[in-house]
Amino acid sequence: MRSEGCNMAVTWKQFEGQIVDDEFPLEQLLASSEHSAVYLTQHGDSQPQKAAIKLIHAEPATAELLLSRWRLAAQLSHPNLLRLLDFGRCCLEDANFLYVVMELAEEDLSQILPQRALTSAETRDMLEPVLDVLVYLHGKGLIHGHLKPSNILATSDQLKLSSDTLASIAEPRAPIARPSPYNAPEAATSGLSTASDVWSLGMTLVEVLTQRAPVVSPQAKSDAVVPDALPQPFLDIAHHALLHEPKRRWTMAEIAARLNPTAVAAAAAGAQSISPLAVPLSSVPVVPAARLQTSRYESSAPKTQSSRPLSATQPKQTLVLPNYVVPLAGAILVVVAMIALPKILSHRPESSSSASTAAAQPASPPKPSGQPAHRDTAPSTKPAAPNSLKAGAEKKPALPSPPSSPAHASSAAAPAPAPAVLRTDTFPSANAPKPSAASPTHGEVLEQVLPDVSDKARGTIHGKVRVTVRVHVEPGGNVSQAELDSPGPSKYFADLAIQSARRWEFTAPEVNGRSVPSDWLIRFEFSQSGTQAFPRQTAP
Repeated sequence: MRSEGCNMAVTWKQFEGQIVDDEFPLEQLLASSEHSAVYLTQHGDSQPQKAAIKLIHAEPATAELLLSRWRLAAQLSHPNLLRLLDFGRCCLEDANFLYVVMELAEEDLSQILPQRALTSAETRDMLEPVLDVLVYLHGKGLIHGHLKPSNILATSDQLKLSSDTLASIAEPRAPIARPSPYNAPEAATSGLSTASDVWSLGMTLVEVLTQRAPVVSPQAKSDAVVPDALPQPFLDIAHHALLHEPKRRWTMAEIAARLNPTAVAAAAAGAQSISPLAVPLSSVPVVPAARLQTSRYESSAPKTQSSRPLSATQPKQTLVLPNYVVPLAGAILVVVAMIALPKILSHRPESSSSASTAAAQPASPPKPSGQPAHRDTAPSTKPAAPNSLKAGAEKKPALPSPPSSPAHASSAAAPAPAPAVLRTDTFPSANAPKPSAASPTHGEVLEQVLPDVSDKARGTIHGKVRVTVRVHVEPGGNVSQAELDSPGPSKYFADLAIQSARRWEFTAPEVNGRSVPSDWLIRFEFSQSGTQAFPRQTAP
């Protein structure tokens, strides 16, 4: 083994092209500092994937501690935590290093803030997954220790937190020789803790909203000054995260509860051991898609079930019946059925006849008996209402019942499907003009133009930016007017959307065979991977 000493005179650029541990090529230098550097590399044998590799000078006093931390972090699994793929020791040009291979991130938050601050919606989208990760880590007895914008990363349209700096709360807390503005005031004397992560989160929160972190003097023992212009709930969160006294700061769970007021209400109602991040933003449970097709008569079932927990504290009472009750009840039911069944059967022909008469009332004038199906399929320009058959009977005198036939008997026995039959006329040639007059044809998009977004502006997007434009289309298909219906968080993207919408072309809808003007809503969705448009005709 070569000497553990580090050659401080090395330049990180000179290592490009070399291979670490005979497996990871150092393809391109991505970032560097005095003590570490990050390169682009490849990971995997059969299908290599792009990854990032970080080199750190192997100091004898801390090498084993770093390796043990990476070993612990590699065992963690969280969707918003950057995965560690490999780690170990290596030697390059007589210098000894530690290396850790991790997922490759396309960018980090520190690259966006010099260009612009985040909107309130973007800040919430950033804060929720970061809080989720920190609650997860603190629950496992770990701290992040280096929370700041450069360690909040984006990979494949997903926000992730770096994981190569994690440490156990049980570790001896060594003071930090040169604390950064993101380190809590106590870090210079007592090391890092979960309260230090809260401080770092507060500094990061203020910076993403204002493009500058609060200035705090290391000698000052007062709370950090938070701009009063911050929107809520971020103002409250920053105030309670940047308190000088660590014990007075909010925990990550309390911050999550402030961000999600539903969790506060649940806690006030007596919920026990509830995670604020586990409480949905809406108190209404999600309805599976399959339930949307159920009958309206079944909608009362959940209400009945939801009332059961209210009586959970009441003692349960068991009803004990004598042995003779069940046979006696069965005998009574048999007797009742024997008496009632003949009466029911005797009234069936009459009700069946009346049903067939009612079904025949809204029909078109009588046709020859060879076309019984046409009688049940009269054209209608409106969906059949529950009382439509009754209304037809009042308008026209009752017609004599035609001779029974298999087709007619079938329609009389089951009148309920009549509305569905009325909507699908089997003789459209005789009734075509009526539906066309009441139901105009829909227009279509002939040509859609997507906004031309610069790479620099697209790189600032986190998640999706949505802009909706309302356009008025002439009968000729050209856009005569365009205005913002929902401008979204960015004026830049809103301007691009409305400029593109003015260049769209459509086919006009027709009413009575004539082209008419129409109105459309076009929703543009901007993301780092591209731009999509979703048009919807709103009139006629």
